[in-house]
Order: sequence, then structure tokens, then C-alpha cells
Amino acid sequence: MEVMSRSLTSSSSSRLQHSSVEEKDDTAYLAALTAQRNANAFFEKYEKGEVQELLSLTSCNWFLGGDDFTQPVEMPPGIIKQMRNFTDSNCIILAPVDARVPLDYKVVHQIVRELTVGIYCFNQVPFISLEPNFDQSTSCQLSPAYYDTKVGQILVNIDYTIKALWHGAYIPRENRIRFSELWRSSMGVDSNGVPQTKKDVFAEFLTAGLQDISEEPCYQGIYNMEVSVDPTYDPNSAEEESLFSQHQESILLKLTSYLSSARQHGNLFVFEGAHSLASVVRLTEERLELATYQRLQQRLGLQAGLVRGCLERKAEVCRDLAYLRLLTFLVPFLVGLKKRMKIPDLAQMLPAYSDDKLKTERELPPLLLGPAFACKHFPYKSDEYFHLHGGIEVDIGTPQLEEVSEETKEAFAALQSLAVDHLRDLLSQDTTYKEHFPVPVHKVNGNNYHVISIEVGSFYPQPNVVPWWEALNTAVKTLRGKRLPLSDVQLHEQFKKTFGYKKAINCKSVPFGLRAAAERGLSAVFYSLCRRNSPSHLGVLDEQGYSLLHHAAKHNHTHIICQLATTGVNLNQTSSGRFSRTVKSGGGVGPPKGAGSTPMHLAAQCGSLEAISCLLALQADHRLVDRRGWMAVHFAAYYGQVACIQALCRKDPELVEMQTTAEYRSCPLLLTATSGSVDGLDYMLSAGADWRRRDSKGNDVVQLAALYFHPKVLRHLISLGLPDLPVWKILVEMLHSEDHRRLEMAIRCLEALCVTAKSFWRDIMDAGGIPALLELMRSTRPALQRMAAAVVCHISERTPVCEALVRYGAVPVLINLLGSQQAELHSRCALMLADLAGHSDQYQSLIAQQGGVAPLVRLLGSDLHDVLVNTVRCIKALCVHSPGNQTAVALAGGIPQLVELLTVRSEVLQEEVCAALAELAKGHRENQDTICGAGAVAPLVLILRGRKIAAQVKAARALEAIADHNPAIQARFLKKSAAKHLLRLLKVFQVEAREQGAVSLWALAGHTLKQQRLMAEHIGYHFILELILSSSDRMQYVGCQAVIALSRDSRSHQDGLCKENGVPPLVRLLRGSRTTESTLLSVIRSLGILCIGGAHTNNPNSQRVIAEEQAIPTLLELVKHQQSLQVKVQVAQTLACVLLGNQDLQTTFWEKEEFTYKTVLELLRVPDQQDISLEAGYALSLFAYNNTTQQAAILQNGGIPIAMYEPFLNSRNEMERAKAAFQIVVLAKVITDMDQVTLSARGVTVLVDLLQSTNPNTVVLTAQLLASLAHTRAGIPDAIVTMGAVGHLCAHLYSEEEEVRTASSSALGYLTFNRHAHRLLLVECRNTPSMYDLLTQHLIEDAKISHIFTAEFERQKIVGLPSLSLEINGGPPVPQRNKKGLSKKTSRTPGLSVSAGHFGRSSSAPVLQLQPQRSRTANPKVRLQGEGPTHSSQPTLESLRLDKDSQRPRQRQ
Repeated sequence: MEVMSRSLTSSSSSRLQHSSVEEKDDTAYLAALTAQRNANAFFEKYEKGEVQELLSLTSCNWFLGGDDFTQPVEMPPGIIKQMRNFTDSNCIILAPVDARVPLDYKVVHQIVRELTVGIYCFNQVPFISLEPNFDQSTSCQLSPAYYDTKVGQILVNIDYTIKALWHGAYIPRENRIRFSELWRSSMGVDSNGVPQTKKDVFAEFLTAGLQDISEEPCYQGIYNMEVSVDPTYDPNSAEEESLFSQHQESILLKLTSYLSSARQHGNLFVFEGAHSLASVVRLTEERLELATYQRLQQRLGLQAGLVRGCLERKAEVCRDLAYLRLLTFLVPFLVGLKKRMKIPDLAQMLPAYSDDKLKTERELPPLLLGPAFACKHFPYKSDEYFHLHGGIEVDIGTPQLEEVSEETKEAFAALQSLAVDHLRDLLSQDTTYKEHFPVPVHKVNGNNYHVISIEVGSFYPQPNVVPWWEALNTAVKTLRGKRLPLSDVQLHEQFKKTFGYKKAINCKSVPFGLRAAAERGLSAVFYSLCRRNSPSHLGVLDEQGYSLLHHAAKHNHTHIICQLATTGVNLNQTSSGRFSRTVKSGGGVGPPKGAGSTPMHLAAQCGSLEAISCLLALQADHRLVDRRGWMAVHFAAYYGQVACIQALCRKDPELVEMQTTAEYRSCPLLLTATSGSVDGLDYMLSAGADWRRRDSKGNDVVQLAALYFHPKVLRHLISLGLPDLPVWKILVEMLHSEDHRRLEMAIRCLEALCVTAKSFWRDIMDAGGIPALLELMRSTRPALQRMAAAVVCHISERTPVCEALVRYGAVPVLINLLGSQQAELHSRCALMLADLAGHSDQYQSLIAQQGGVAPLVRLLGSDLHDVLVNTVRCIKALCVHSPGNQTAVALAGGIPQLVELLTVRSEVLQEEVCAALAELAKGHRENQDTICGAGAVAPLVLILRGRKIAAQVKAARALEAIADHNPAIQARFLKKSAAKHLLRLLKVFQVEAREQGAVSLWALAGHTLKQQRLMAEHIGYHFILELILSSSDRMQYVGCQAVIALSRDSRSHQDGLCKENGVPPLVRLLRGSRTTESTLLSVIRSLGILCIGGAHTNNPNSQRVIAEEQAIPTLLELVKHQQSLQVKVQVAQTLACVLLGNQDLQTTFWEKEEFTYKTVLELLRVPDQQDISLEAGYALSLFAYNNTTQQAAILQNGGIPIAMYEPFLNSRNEMERAKAAFQIVVLAKVITDMDQVTLSARGVTVLVDLLQSTNPNTVVLTAQLLASLAHTRAGIPDAIVTMGAVGHLCAHLYSEEEEVRTASSSALGYLTFNRHAHRLLLVECRNTPSMYDLLTQHLIEDAKISHIFTAEFERQKIVGLPSLSLEINGGPPVPQRNKKGLSKKTSRTPGLSVSAGHFGRSSSAPVLQLQPQRSRTANPKVRLQGEGPTHSSQPTLESLRLDKDSQRPRQRQ
């Protein structure tokens, strides 16, 4: 190209610079010599064989012609035939803009330059075909004129990418070029193409650069996409792979580039381009039956769709496709210019690219699939390398050339100016170092277009001037006479290079050689062999019944067709019927006499667009029919060759509605539906085909698509919504047909449509499909039952469908089918019943009432995976919120079978069984125990130990349901280390998994404080804070509960959480607008519990941290604006906890006057909500606890009448009585209508009485409240002791419940600071030493016990306790006390009488002077003065009255 440019530049400049005639003559002579020299140099880039091929092709192009081609030709329609002449010196082209890839002017000029040389001098248009060589390499069969050109590079790159996507492997271009030269020697390929190497073939290819294309960033995951629309079709099945491998050498993917519109206004041209990708099976019907073709096409359609969808993901390919669309316009445009004797002026173009940047590959090395490669399209063996096949062709026929729009005409002047000025500016610049040459863009009719200017000149001969094209044409003629025809040696070398040595020997036979050359498109070889044969021999049919013309048309070699046409071969020659199958005719019309396939028939079948265009131009009869009455257009329609349909219908528009003359009298539209070609159907509809047409059997387009099972066609017709073509109604009507095949195919299509689009269920319902399908399920034909059930189960998850199914009586039908012998029916019916049960509680009951549980449980004994999975799903759905069904499944024996299925090696089944067990156990104590008894604990823990997150989550859910409120089962799971495995779920990324792990962990925490605290400690601060900070409400709730468990009565954990910044996340949740009420209550409660320890002692540190985090203002806002009374009362309690015992915070808080007791008092008086009233009273108790100032403030706000507490004090609920008793003691000064002493005595009496309860929870609460009262105002501890609390608490130290022992120990510990209690407890411990151990062992961390008491006991223990002395001296052992030995109603422990003074501030326990001398002589039998128990009767209210005049406690006598 560069030499052409230099030649033209040289000749043009010489005309401008010299004025005299003589100088002009000399310059012209020198220019002619230069042009001739450059023309001869043009061929230096070709090898000898390539030059011969180039020269032979120059003279056999049907639409460009040559000196040797004299056949009458009808030019293709569109631009070539209709281009209007113009007188302007340039032409303007508007090319659509692809925003992803802007065009480059230098590349555009390079393409124009190359096309000009190829079309004007060599009569060739761009074309590429990848053909297999004998050694599995691939020949890039480009038009020789486009070797080492930018056009050739574009075609090779696009086609190689298509084949790489199709096969799943590729080698980058740089590596490919090197490997192409070395692979034969590396593999040790012999003369027959067989590798002899012993190397690792795959390793060699990897070293050469072989890659899995799905590892490219832009193509990742493309082979994992689900594209199959037929649930019954598996393209990777052994049968389908075997069929595909039988025919894979005859299958190819072709890309056709074409124009969708073309417009002209003077010298302005506007176009729109597109491309299509189609599969081709180059096998005649004698070798490939129509049914087999449809099977192949089903697989090929999926593969072609994948390649089509992914082709433009890569920017480089996107850019090349944009240039290909421009090239598609330029080819007919330049042919039209040539016909009108105009030629682009190459001198007015940007400089050409250097030759080293334009190298094109003549050959591609083979590819190989690695074992881990993702693509499975081709079932090649391991270490089996393979060639590529396919091609790209340009449709030179275009739509009718139309006039541009009015808006474009108005912008014409601006476009002309923009194009010329921009090009002039580019040509005036120094382009040496410039890399990008932008093409101007202009918006016309709302679309952006590249505005390209091409200068044109005259193509007529000029006197005294030898243009570059004349010099090149002269060189072609000269070389053609020298290089053609080929000698015998040259022929053998060409055959050997292409086919290998063995086949080259066979090609010495002229008929065999001619056929091989015609099939491969070896133009020079064919030309040379034709000269050795009589023209009459060139039309002879071979052993398959086909002529050379048939083979050339089938393989799309127009130059072979042209050579045969020149020799006078009949272009309408039919194939022989000797080897053809007998076909049935329909419609009462017999087959035409002696009709076989014409070359045009084969070209239409094989998608040979260029061959079709050539035969049409050479006036071959396109209306000839074969034995079935099919014309070429029918072949093209059936085999989905849209480009061929376009070419034929452009030639003869009547072909759109042309019927076949035999068989079913089908038109092309019906044939596209029969074969499943969506693109063909689309084109036929766009061409005006009547979609209401029917064949001779009365089948319309919908019925044909259904009969041949083409859901894609049906889906496309549905999307089009054509009038008078109700797709769904037609399909449902087919369900009523008596023809079994119509029934079957209609059902299969309905199923496939339901799978591909979830919205189609409503269309099926509206068309009356539900009753029709149920009627088929009621039939006695198992095959129809299975298929009908398959359709229904795909849509039964929709609520309206469930309602319709029940309305039409589906439940008994489904239950009845559960007892059939068809496993598929079992699976599908179970799934439908699961959908029905999941829709409504009524449907759950209906299924159970009609006996659905028992057959489902029986199906659990199946050995089929799908049956088990769907049955388990159904059982799960039946048990959701249905205690009756839970019991029914257990009674039917379903639980042991489900537990057994936990051990089956199927992740899906294990997950479903876990979910079913969770629903069976939820809220059902008997089922929990049954499941545990069946051995579910071990397999569930085993699943938790696994690595499959989904299965672990389901197992955790089952664990939560089984262990909920069941301490025995919790213990069994904890023994199996389930908590450790659940903790792993808190570390995974998925929120759902972490949420379930947290909830299940807390289910194992049970309801005892100790167990909850152990679980919270197991979770740890870090994960607790992560739970609180998460976005999951359930995780936040669990995190708050863990904080409560850790903080209750544990100052170390309270301080630890504060140190780990645990308060800010809680305050953030407090302020969050999305925090749910249950979580909000937990947050508020956790903040309160962080502030108080055992026996209502405060923690100044946590109170300070909470105050610093500004939690108090947030709590006050909640009190003001929160609607929930529970939240308000909990906020009041938390505020009291934050202020409890902290004088500084109280001062700051009450100074702001943002809170009044009126709010809490209002909550106390809320009618009909006793729980709120009682909790509000507790909040007031917390404010008033050991705080006379706040007691006075509450009294100032109205106080509390005792009537508020009477219902609680007289309640049968022991917990309510305990809380009320505690509150009236603390609030004794606040209650207005009863004196303080009476209230205190009543409260203490109630609490001590409740110590004798048989309910452990009551005892725990009562002991905790007594511990708090033990360090309140004076007199209360004495009253507690006097009422006999010490004896009851000591007895509870032997309780079986650890929480009871702990609470009792705490209360006794605080009572040891009271002298009376001190003495009583010391006596008990001296008489029963184990009691002291129990007391000290169960004291919680924050509990207090008098050091004097412990020291005294230790001293007496050293001296000798009475019981131990008795045993040492030979006496009987003293029986140890335990709770079982106590009577149900223990009498109150006798105590000292309490005078009025005892309700003043209590004295501390007696201070013992532990002198060494006294310690050595002390006698344990000697009591301290006044320590002995009294025998007074039960104290009365009068004995507990307060002496208001004396605040000093009465001294012991």
C-alpha cells in the first residue's frame, strides 16, 4: 500500500510542478516507470503459491468481472445497482458511533486504501474462512488481496475470538505467531500429520501460551451461565456428546456482516450496519436426517447464543466489529464507484501503516483443552489438539438505497464543511509522532455519526499518464501468463501442503483432485485442472450424486462457481436421486418428476451467502424445487440461514409467502418455526410474512413450534404479542387434543416456558391451563400424568395458582398420586403439596384431614434423592406453626426416618432434613425429646463440624428448635461441643450464617444465669460487640442478651465491657431508628444491668461511662416520645439504675429537671396492664432505694396508695407477690395510706413465706430481693432474721438447683453483717460444717459476707467444731441437713424479740477481738451473751413498731 501511495503522490505532484510540455512528458515517463516498479514490488510479500492463487482469483469474480469472465451478470440490489452519480470531488460517509470505541481516521484511510487496491485491481472483496489442514492446524483462507493488511488483521482477530469463545481456549497473537512456526517440530509431526512426540503435549501448549479464555477478566464465568430452556435436555449428556462428536468436523460458526439500511443524498451516504452469528452443518440430507439436525441445532443454538452474547465484551473485538461494519458499507460502495468510473484518491489520505504492522497470519496453530478448562462444548479427549473452522463474510447486497431524512438534508452543508475542513487539517499536520487521528462526530436525527470524507477521482484512462492501478493491472496480466496454469509438480506440492502426502497421492486422479479443489476453494489448482478436462466432464455427478458445482456452492466458493459457469456448466443442475431417502408427500400433491437438489439448494442449506448471491447474479433459477417441493428459500428458512433468506427475498419478494409444492405446503415462516430459528422467524415477520398462515394439516406457527419443541420460538412469539395469535390459548387447546404427540409436546413446551420465565404462570391460568392440567393428572396414562405434574409444580409456588388448584380439587388428586408407582409423580406431587401447605394454614389442615401425612411419611423410605428431598420439604411445610401436624408426623413414625436421613451423603437432603426437624421440634416438647431420643444430636453436630456453610446454617436452625427451653437436650449438645462449632459460624462472611450461629448459641445458653454467662464468656467480648454492631436485629438481640448475662451481678464483667468499649454500640442501638422493640428493650435493660451488681449495689465506673456516652438524654427522649409502655417503663428502670447510689450523677440529673416522677406514677396507674404497673413500681423502688431524698420527691408527686399493690400481694402468681412485697418495703415511706412499720412487716413476712415455695424461680427471686433488703434501712435485716429467713435460706443451700443455692448464699452473706443472723448462721455451720462450704462456694463474685463471720468460723474450726469433736471421740456422725429432710412448711426459726428500736439504723456484726490467748482457750460450746435462741412466739405487728423518738438501736444486755 505504501508503494501505491508513493506512486500516486509522485505522479500527482509531477503534474502540478512542471508546466512545459516536454517537462511533462519526461515526468510522465518517469512516473510511469516508478508506478511499474512499485507495481512489481507489490507481489514481493507473497509466496509463489499465494501469487498463483491471487492471480487466478483476479479473473473469476462474478460482480467485478475480468477479461476472462464474460457471463451475463445481474448486479446485486442496493448500493451497487442503485447508487446515484455525483459530480463532487469527494464523498461524505456518516458511520454510526459506538460510544465504546471511537474510530481512528488513519485506520479508516488504511481500510479504504486496501479495499481500493483489492477491488479495483484484483476484483476481490474481503472474506475469511478457517479451513482444517491435515495436521490439525488451521489455514486462514483470506482473500489473497488482503494478505498483510489491516482488513485481514480485523477479520482474523474477530474470527479467532469467535472460535476461542466457542472452544474455550486461545493463544494470544504474539505467542500464536511464534508457536505456529515451532509446534510441528515440537510435536514431531510426520508427513501424514500424526504427532510422534513423547512429551507432555498439554505442558508444551501451556508453555506456548495456551489459556482458558474464561480466565480473561472480561470473560470470567461465561460458561457457568444457565442457558438451557428445556428442563429435559442436557447438552452434556453422553448421548448428546456422542452425537455432536460424530458431526463436529462438519459444523462451523459463521459471522455475516450486513447493512440494515443505506441512504444517499448527492455525495452524502448514511448507513446502519449489523452482524449475525449462525451455525452451519455442512452435511447433505442423505447424511443428516432432519430430526438429527434439530438435535444438533439445539446444542449449537446454546453455544452460538453464548458466543453471540459474549463476543463484544472485549474492547479490542468491539473496535474491530465497528471497523467491520464500516468495511461492510465500503465494499458495495467502492464496487458502485468502480461501476461509475470513480476511484478514491489515495494521495489525499493519511500515510499508510508500515508493512511490519500489517502482517496477517496465514495459518493458526491447533488448540487443546486442559482438564480444568471451563468450556465443555466439544468432547475432545485428553491431550487431543484440534483445528478451528468457521468464517466471516460480507453481504454485498444491501437494502434499497433510500433518500436521507429532511433533517439530514438541512445539515448537509454543515456536514460537508466539517468533513472537508477536518480532513484538510489532518493532512496539513505533521503525523510522524501522532498516535491517534480522531474522526469528527456530528449528531443527526438524534443519533451520533462519524463524519468521514473520501476524496475521489476519475477511473477513466488518462493520456500520457500511467496511474498506479493501470501499472498494477499490467503487472497482473503479465504475471498471469507466466504463473498459470500450474505444473504437475506445483499441483502436487499444493495438494500435499493442504491435505498431506496420502491424500495428495489420491489427488493425482483428476476427478478426485477437482472435487478436493472445489471443496477447499483452491482456485489456481482448479483452474489448472479444468484446462486438462473437457467442459462436458466438469458437470459429471460423483458417487454421492453431486457435481463439482454442488460442492462449490456447499462450501461457498464463488470463484469455483464462476470458473464452472465460464465453461458452460448448467447452474441448475440437480443431484442424482440414487442415494436420496424416500420422503413422504402431503397435501395431495406428488413429488415433481426427477427433481433433486440444485447448487442453490445446497448453498441455502449450508448458509453459503456468497454462493447464493453469485448464483442469483448468474441468473440461476431460484424457484426450482426438490422432491419435497422445497425451493432454496425453504432450505434457508428451515436451516435458519437468515443472510441467505435476505438475499433470496431481495431478489424475489414473492418468496416470502411461497409455499412448498409437496409435503405440508409450508411457507418459509412456518419452516422457521418448525426448525426453531428465531432469527429466521424475525426476518420473515419483518419482511411481511403472514403469521396466520397454516400448513396443509392445519398447523399454525405456534403449533409447529410446539410440535417440534422450540420454546425459544414460542417465547419470542409471546413477546411479540401478534394479534390473532394467542399463544397460550393455542397451547392449552392442544392439551385437549386426542393426538398423544400433540398433547405431549404442548405439555413439554408449557413446562419449558414456565422454567424460563417466572411470570408465565398467570398466562397459563388465564388461558384455562390449571383445570386442563389437573384433568390430565386424573387420567390413567402415567406419561401424561408425569408431564402435567411437571408443569403444575413449576407454577404452584404462586398464591393464585395454589388457590386455583384447591378450587379445582387438586389436593385429593395429589395425595392419590403419592401412592402410585411413579417416582417422578411422587417427587412432583410432594413438591406441589409443599407449596400448598406453605401458602395457607387452611391448606395444611386440608392436606392432613385428607390423609396426606401417612403417604408422605411412607415416601421417606424411598431410595431416590429427588423424592426424598421434596417429601422432606413437604413435611416441613406441613409442620410450620401447626402443632397438630407436628404430632401427626411423629405418630406416623416420621421422626426416626428423618433422623436417619441426616447421615445420608447428600448436602441438599441434609439441609432439607435439618429444616424439617426444626419445624417438627419448634415449640413441641414431645417432638424435641423424640428427635433427641432418635439420635439426632450426634449427626447434627457432625454437620456443624463440616465446611458447607448452607448445611451448617440449617443444622444450627434445627439445633435451636430442638434445644429451645429444653435443658436436658441443651446439655447433650454442649457435651458434644456444639457451641465450639457454632462459634465458627460467627466468623463467616454471610450475615445469615452469623445470625443463625448467634441465635443457636443463645438457644444453648438456656435460661439459667450460670449457663447464659458461660455461653456469653464462650462467645467473648469481641464477638458480642460484633453482634451488637451488626445490621441483623436477631444478632443485636443476642448480643444484648449476652451483655445482660455477663453483667448481672458481676462487676468484673461490667468493667470489662466498659473497657472494651461495649457501651457506645449499645447507645448507638438506643438511638437507631430501625431498632425493633424487642431489641430496644434488651438494649435498655443491658444498660441498666451494667450499672448495678448483686443486691442492688451500684457500679460507679459503668455509670460514669454510660453518662459520658450521653445515654441519659437519649433515654429521656424515649420516655417522652416512645409509644410503647413497656419501653417507657424499662427506660425508667434503667435511668434509676444509672443513678443508683451515685450522688454526683443524681445531682446533675435532677438539676436539669427534664424528668419527673409523674411519668412513672402514670405508668403505675395504667388500667388493665398489671405487668406495666408492677414494673413501674419497681422503677420507683430503684429510685427510692436507700435514698430518702427521692422517697420524699415521689411523695411530693402524690405518693402511692396501697390499693395499687393489693392485687399483686394477693395474687396467685408468686413472682408478682415477691416483687410487690419488695416494693412496699422499699417504698414504705411513699405509700400514703398505711404506716411504714406495717408495710415493712407485711412485705418481709410475704418474702420470708415465699422462701418456702416449691418453685425454684420464686425462691431465687425472693432470696435476691432479701439480699437487697438486708442492707437497706435499720430494722429490716432484724425483721428478716426474726421471721425465720436464715433457716429457710440454709435449707436452700442443699437445693438441687444451682441458682437457688447461689441466691441463698448471697442473701445469707449479706445477713452475716447482722449480729442476730451472724449467730444463727454460725450455729448452723458449727453443727453442719458442710453448710459453710456450700455457703462460700456459691457466693457470687459481687456478693458480700462478713469477714468477722468467716474469721470466727475458721477460728472455731481450728479449735474444733461440736460435730467433728463428737466423731473424733467415737460418737456417731452428725447427720447432714438437706432440703429433702425439711418439712414442706418449716416453722419459723425462733429469734430474739424485736423492740421498736430495732428498726433504726442497724449495728454492724459484733467485733470480735481475736487475741491469741482467747483463741487457744475458747470453748465452742460456750455461746456469746445473748446468742442463744429464744422461744418467743411469732412476732406480731405491734412488736415491730418503729420508735420514732429514738434512732439509736437498743444495746444487747
